[in-house]
Amino acid sequence: MDKIKLFFKPYVSILFLRDFKAGFVLFLLSFLLPSVGLLGIVAIISTIAFAEIAGVREHYLKYGFYLYNSLLVGMGVGYFFDVSLLSVILTSILAVLTFLISFGLNRMFINFALPILSFPFAIVSMLFYLASLKYNSLVTNILHRVPLFDMNLPFSAFFKSMGTIFFLPYNIAGLIISLIILFYSRILFFLAVIGFIAGVWVHSFFIPFNASLNSFYNFNFILISMALGGIFLIPNIRSYVIAIIAVILSVILIDAFVVFFNLYLLPVYTLPFNMITTLFILLASIGYKYFNYFIKGTPEKSLEYYLSNIFRFGGKDIKINLPFSGKWSVYQAFDDEWTHKGEYKYAYDFVIKINNKTHQNEGTLLEDYYAFGEPVLAPISGYVVAMRDDLEDNFIGNVDRINNWGNYIIIKSLDGTFYVEISHLMKNSITVKVGDYVQMGQIIGKCGNSGYSPEPHIHIQVQFSPVLGSKTVPFKFMDYIKGNKLYYYSLPKKDEEIEATIVDKTIRIRFNFILDDSFIYEIYENNEKIDEIKFSVKMNEKGEFYFTDGENRLYFYLSEKMFYFYEYDGGKSYLKEIFKLSPRIPLINKNIVYKDILPVNIIKGFEKYLIEFLLSFNYNLFNKPIEYEKKPLEIVSKFGKVTFSFYEKGFKTIEFKNKKLILRNEK
Repeated sequence: MDKIKLFFKPYVSILFLRDFKAGFVLFLLSFLLPSVGLLGIVAIISTIAFAEIAGVREHYLKYGFYLYNSLLVGMGVGYFFDVSLLSVILTSILAVLTFLISFGLNRMFINFALPILSFPFAIVSMLFYLASLKYNSLVTNILHRVPLFDMNLPFSAFFKSMGTIFFLPYNIAGLIISLIILFYSRILFFLAVIGFIAGVWVHSFFIPFNASLNSFYNFNFILISMALGGIFLIPNIRSYVIAIIAVILSVILIDAFVVFFNLYLLPVYTLPFNMITTLFILLASIGYKYFNYFIKGTPEKSLEYYLSNIFRFGGKDIKINLPFSGKWSVYQAFDDEWTHKGEYKYAYDFVIKINNKTHQNEGTLLEDYYAFGEPVLAPISGYVVAMRDDLEDNFIGNVDRINNWGNYIIIKSLDGTFYVEISHLMKNSITVKVGDYVQMGQIIGKCGNSGYSPEPHIHIQVQFSPVLGSKTVPFKFMDYIKGNKLYYYSLPKKDEEIEATIVDKTIRIRFNFILDDSFIYEIYENNEKIDEIKFSVKMNEKGEFYFTDGENRLYFYLSEKMFYFYEYDGGKSYLKEIFKLSPRIPLINKNIVYKDILPVNIIKGFEKYLIEFLLSFNYNLFNKPIEYEKKPLEIVSKFGKVTFSFYEKGFKTIEFKNKKLILRNEK
C-alpha cells in the first residue's frame, strides 16, 4: 500500500493536496492525452529507480517535490512529443536531472526554510526545450495533439487554465481537476477562482480582454492564489488579499518573461508562480502573523489546527503557572490602581484572605498575615539567573523605598525567550542559587514583606530581560480553579480568590501511553454486544503519538498538567467519539467543571464543509466552548461520558447515544 501511495502522491501534490486516492484519479486523467500519461509514468519510475541506486530513498519518501517535479517534466515531454524509444530515454534522463536539481535546490533553500515548489521543473523544462531544438529524430505531436474526448463547457477559459497545470488544456480535464479541488477544499477552490478572475481582469487593462482570458499562462494565477492564500499562509481575509496582490504583480512578470523567453523560443511555464510565491513566503516568514508553520493536508485542516492552538491552548501567549499552592486572592492585576502602571503594568500580586481579611488579630505583626512565610513555587521550569535574599522584611506600616523589589528571584525559561521575576520574598528563604535548574512547582522560597511592600504578598511578572525591574510583558496563567470551575490560559480579576491545581500522579500514570499499548473494547448497543474493536498506540515519523483502529488516527499529548487530544485524521469512527467525549483531561483529583473547544470536523456533519470555509472569514465561529464535568473517575458532557479505572491505563468505559464500549479486562 505504501508503494501505491508513493506512486500516486506526486499527482495530487501538484494541487497541494495529499490524499493518494485523488492522485489515482489524476493519474487516470493524465491519459486524456496518452503521451502525457505514459511519459509521466516513465518520469516517476526513473526518479524512484535513481533514488534507490543513489541510496537516498528516505529523501524522496519524505519530500514529495522530488517526485512531482519529475512528473511535471515527464508530462511536459509528453505534451510536445509522441511516445517512442527516444522520448522515453529523454524523459528518463530529464527525470534524473530534475531529481538532482531538486536535491541541490532543497539543500540551499532549506537554510531559509523555503519550499522549492516547482523550480526544478521550470529549470529542466527550459533546458529540455532548448536541447529539443536539435533533436530532429523526436516525433512532435503538436499538429495532431487532441484529447481522447472533450466537451464545450461554460467558463471554458478557467477550466482550460486548470487543465494546463497537468499539460491537459482541455475543458473536461479542468472540470475534473476543479471538482477534485472542490471536494477536498472549498478554500482552495475559492482561491483558484478569485486568483484566475483577478489575474485576467488586471491583465485586460493592458491587452485585449480575449487575449487576457485565453492566455496559456493563466494557470500561474491559480497556483499563486492557492499557494499563498491557502497553503503557506493561514486562510483569512488578509491572506486572501495578499494572494490577490501577488496575482496582480505576477501579471507584469508573466508578460515580461514571455517577451524575453520568446527571443530564445523558451516556454515560461511555472516560473512566475515560483518567483512570486517564493518572494511572498520570504516576506511573510519574518513576522507575518498568519504565516503557516504547520501545513496540514488541506487549508481547512491548517486553519483548524491554528485556531485550536489559539482558542484551546492559548496561542503564542506566554504561559506560566501560579507561584503558590492552595487558595490565594488577587491583590493587584494588570494595569491596576497602585503600582502596576506604565511599563510595570503586566504584573500580579497575590495575598491570602480568610473571611475577606488578609490577616488575623489586629494585623500589626508580620505573623498575623496569612501569606507570610507561605511557600513560593517556581512558575516555570528554567534556570535561576539572578536573586537576592538578604533584605529584612518590613514591619507593618513601613516600606523599603531604596530596594524596591526586595528579595527576589529571576528565572530564565527553558527556551530562553522570557524571564519570570518573583519579588518581596522572605529574608533568607530562597532555596536555590544562581545557575541552578528549577522544576515547575518546586519550592524556591517563602512569601515575605521585603522591598516596597505594604503587607506580605507575592509579586510576579514576566519580562524579556534578566535585569531586575525590567519592562513587563503580557502573560497568562496556565490554569487555575475559581469556585468549582477550572480555567485554562486566562487571567483572574482583582479580588477574585483562585486555587492552584495539584497534579495527581496516579491519574497521570493512567494516561502515560507508550508505543504499542493496545486496548480491546467490547461494543454494546442497547445493552447487547454487537462487536469488538482494538485501539493501538502508534507513532508517526514526526514523533507524534496517536491511537489508531487500523484506519483512523487520534493524536494525543501528555503534558505536566493535562492529557489532551489535538488532531483527528479519518472518517466516522469510535476514536472520533472519544475526542468528543474527552478532548482534554485535567490530571487532578477534584470535582470540577471546565470548557473546551472542539474542531468543526469533530462535532459537525455535512454542514462542516460550509462552516470550515466560513471560518476563514470569521475566526469566532470556531470559538464555541462546550462544558465538561470531571469527577475523580469520569468525565460527563452533553455527548455522553467516559470512565476511568483505579488500576488500568486509559478509559474503562466509553458511552455515547445508545452505545457503550467496555474495556475487555474491566467487565
